[in-house]
Amino acid sequence: MEEQQRPGEELFDRLNREKKQRRRKVVRTVIIVIAVIAVALVLLVLNLRRSVEQKFAAAEKEVLTYQVAPGTIHTLVTGSGVLAQVDEEEITVPAGVEIDEVFPEAGDLVTEGELIARVDMASVMSALSDTQSQLKTLDKSINSAKDDTASTTLTAGVSGRVKKIYAEVGDDVSSCMAKNGALALLSLDGYLAVDIEAEGPSRGDTVTVTRSDGSLIAGVVEEARKGSMTVLVTDDGPLFDEEVTVSDNDGKTLGTGKLYIHSPLAVTGYAGIVSGISTRENAKVTSGSSIVTLTDTKTSANYDALLRQREDLEETLMDLLTIYRDGAVLSKMDGLVSSVEYDEDTANSAVETQILTLYPQKQMSVAISVDETDILSLKEGQEAEIEVSSVSEDSFTGTVTEISKVADTSTGVTQYSAEVTLDREEGMLAGMTASVNVRIQGTENALIIPVDALHQNSASYYVYTAYDSETHRYDGRVEVTIGMQNDDYVEITSGLNEGDTVYYTESESFSIMDMFAMAGGMGGGMSSGSGNRGGGMPSGMPSGGGMPGGMGGNRGG
Repeated sequence: MEEQQRPGEELFDRLNREKKQRRRKVVRTVIIVIAVIAVALVLLVLNLRRSVEQKFAAAEKEVLTYQVAPGTIHTLVTGSGVLAQVDEEEITVPAGVEIDEVFPEAGDLVTEGELIARVDMASVMSALSDTQSQLKTLDKSINSAKDDTASTTLTAGVSGRVKKIYAEVGDDVSSCMAKNGALALLSLDGYLAVDIEAEGPSRGDTVTVTRSDGSLIAGVVEEARKGSMTVLVTDDGPLFDEEVTVSDNDGKTLGTGKLYIHSPLAVTGYAGIVSGISTRENAKVTSGSSIVTLTDTKTSANYDALLRQREDLEETLMDLLTIYRDGAVLSKMDGLVSSVEYDEDTANSAVETQILTLYPQKQMSVAISVDETDILSLKEGQEAEIEVSSVSEDSFTGTVTEISKVADTSTGVTQYSAEVTLDREEGMLAGMTASVNVRIQGTENALIIPVDALHQNSASYYVYTAYDSETHRYDGRVEVTIGMQNDDYVEITSGLNEGDTVYYTESESFSIMDMFAMAGGMGGGMSSGSGNRGGGMPSGMPSGGGMPGGMGGNRGG
């Protein structure tokens, strides 16, 4: 029986041995593969390290120094736009003049004295006669209106107490009215009032009112609403617009407010100069009592309007006389014809007729968009530098002439607009692209360093004042405080002195992709585009260099 089982056992043992041999073979194969991969990785890392060190070693040649010294640093608002014409002039002829022919076309250049239009001279003579007749009629009306006078005394329409006098001797009545809405204010019912936010007392309850000088007067609740009330006090003594405090009968403060006239009446006027004040504040006046006396009240509103009409007619008369003298409509200036408005099919000589629009071509403008962080720094009159590359490599000088405070958010970014005006130079045409720099801030005699020399961490800004060329390491780290900055330089307000030297490299950045490319692992390098300040550092250069955000945008150097 045992002899029959032996062959089976031998087979089983043989299979186990073969299985163990296959397992050991697989293990050996795995170990070999892992070893090969490990060796390859070591070789790759060594190759990468050597390539990076070579790159950094090349960067060592670009280590720069800068000696801290006083200089000027400016902050700019930059923008771009297109040139546009300004100061357009409309060439017109007065009503009644018939036009026979218009000669210039849109786009033509005309010179002063050049023929613009031929007109019917008989219509010019007729228009002259009509204008002269209108002047004579208007003169009669002016002569009648010149004796129109406003009252020289302003009185109280009803009895009351004077609580406020705005007018002063020498004031122009119309100006005083425009500023204050009245020359004086009267109280008609004997009360001043104050509104406070408080609850507790009811309508008709008495309260105590403390004046600004500390004196106490009695008050009564006129109206009590949820969360607020109106308290009345006598108008005899307390001042209009005086700050008072209201307390209940237990002495608890209810609130504070300013007194106003409960039932006011404004003393008004429209012409003249204040020559005297006939009363005083807090005085009682009766109906008809003099409040203010005036001089120079003869100029009425009707008189002024008639005079303005005569000025317009005088101008029309001079235009007609000029056409009559020249025998035609001549240009009053050099300029570019931007458009011709005259159309003989729709022309109506009964009204003033516009012939064409002329640009004098003395100035041009550029409209730029301004970020919301810069708009409040712009002021009209600030000098601007304009570059028009299609005209000249040199820049031109202009001035900020208009600033819009209306925001444009259509692009999802809040922008404002500003207009810069410059003198037109030969070759400038409307529609040409222009770049604008507006200097909004500047500091003279500031200690400045290049922005690439400044580094930042979460706690401070710092620079390096030493460099070891053998170990390729920066040293002498000094914390600094910065001031004004632009894309090129930054002001140092503390931490460095004049004559100190800082060490740095120009901004550069390496990415993992760059290093693989340097090691030959990929064809062609890829720039990360991050550009940290102080990037491209030799070995040993601490990381974290870089200027804070906000250096870009519209601000330029």
